[in-house]
Amino acid sequence: MRKWKKCALAAVLAALCALSTACGIIGGDEEQGPVDNVKVSDAYFGLAWYQNGTLNPVLDNTNINRVLCEALYEGLFEVTSNFTAENVLCESYEGDGTTFTFTLRGDVTFWSGEPLTAADVVASLEAAHYNESSPFYNRLTEVSSIEAVGTNQVRIVLSSPNINFPRLLDIPIYREGSADSGSFADGTGPYRPVEGENQWTLEANENWHGGFLGSIRHITLVTMTRADTALSSFQTGDVSLMRASRIDPNPPNVGGSVDTVQTASASLHYLGFNYNDPLLSSAGVRRALSAALSRQSLCETQLQTFADPAVLPVNPQPADSSLSLNMSADPNGAAQLLREALQSDTGGSSEDEPSDTEDEYTDDEGDYTDDEYTGEGDGSGGESDSGETESDGSSSPSGVGSEAETVLSIRLLVNSDNAFKVAAAQQIAASWNALDGISVTVDAQPYETFVSRLQSGDFDVYYGETQLTADFDLRPLLSSGGSLNYGGYSGESMASAIAAMRSGDNVVGFYQTFLEEMPIVPIAFECDQIIIRKGLIDNYQPAPYNAFAGLETWTSPE
Repeated sequence: MRKWKKCALAAVLAALCALSTACGIIGGDEEQGPVDNVKVSDAYFGLAWYQNGTLNPVLDNTNINRVLCEALYEGLFEVTSNFTAENVLCESYEGDGTTFTFTLRGDVTFWSGEPLTAADVVASLEAAHYNESSPFYNRLTEVSSIEAVGTNQVRIVLSSPNINFPRLLDIPIYREGSADSGSFADGTGPYRPVEGENQWTLEANENWHGGFLGSIRHITLVTMTRADTALSSFQTGDVSLMRASRIDPNPPNVGGSVDTVQTASASLHYLGFNYNDPLLSSAGVRRALSAALSRQSLCETQLQTFADPAVLPVNPQPADSSLSLNMSADPNGAAQLLREALQSDTGGSSEDEPSDTEDEYTDDEGDYTDDEYTGEGDGSGGESDSGETESDGSSSPSGVGSEAETVLSIRLLVNSDNAFKVAAAQQIAASWNALDGISVTVDAQPYETFVSRLQSGDFDVYYGETQLTADFDLRPLLSSGGSLNYGGYSGESMASAIAAMRSGDNVVGFYQTFLEEMPIVPIAFECDQIIIRKGLIDNYQPAPYNAFAGLETWTSPE
């Protein structure tokens, strides 16, 4: 949007210059500037503000303040819905995957009027790099150095190649030293905080490089003393916009008239395997289990249309004609793959012992929680029944009978606190039970037990969820000793393929290796959800990590 506005403004100015040269500007020699003709809304608009959080946007790890920070601060880049890096504070950059040099825009100033400099960017990124409590810390773990090159360039060197590193740099930038002021750190975003007699508000930032705002120019900050009260404030109408997970142990019950907007995410739902089992360590068996699944059906039913089906662990799925990415079930193909794999004596290519490493791996936007350590995105919810649950069964497809001798018995472990995932696991089990030689039971356990069983390797297959970073770094899941590699997978070809993908040398080669190995079975990428009071904004198109993306085009309903 900003690029369009900049180009449009340039075209207008060029036309004015031509008019001035040819026949003079009508009305005299006075300079003509762009006109703000957007109809400003006078409707109430409130945002939640958890005052116990830090006023430093890089260190604030409370989810409730995430939306607020997106209104106030900007990064070098913004991640688009297709998970590409769009320039924001960065004018241009060059890099070989290991060393990057970023050139800053020259027209950016902070709310205070001070110009953006390389020193400001270095200070902001180093605050994330050196503070493990920062929600952005995990993005910069492979950064070797961050340095200013003059006043308008920043050089970052990585310890290993990552051609998609710019996707990780939507980290908020603030003016150096302003985070110690006792108030909001000085930002460059479209809004600036203003303290009134009894109320903080967000007002239009007159210095914003993006131009004029859309119809929402005034936002009331609604103070929260507890982080769990934002939803109730939304229900009463005090808060107008917030994020709320749909596939959740306790999904929000939002009353009244609301608009629900989905955004793409890097939250992967997948099936993980125990590689101590000689049959599950067979790539052929894993491919068969994958082929038996209808990911499209799972997303449309059990995942409530709030997920996009995925065969590969990247979002969006690549549109490469050489790749076979079937989102529907192929029961006959699955049965053939399974027969071939069970008749083979070669087993799998990966039979290493499970790793007991428990390195930190955090959500790239949210709090440090047990969710990110376990690869399960639920968190602990309320108490619920546990224990093994038989699958709901299914008729055998295409003549594939269910009376054959059981060769492979599977316990499918799932977190019982999340009813959506339990239902999905039951549908998966039904698909697998329809294959000859397989017997599957759903083993639904409370969150604490689920985590303990993962860490001890007490499972056959588990239903997992993990929040990947925007560059889709799969090493925690697929590297030997990876913090989320509970099943003990290892493979030299996969390690080489991941390295080639990260360096940009052979991305398609990674996809092909993954489909051949199928070390985990991706199911879907969950969609994030933004809820907003109905009738406030037209043309609302948020980005995955920015609820205020494109706000310059917002209009208010007539």
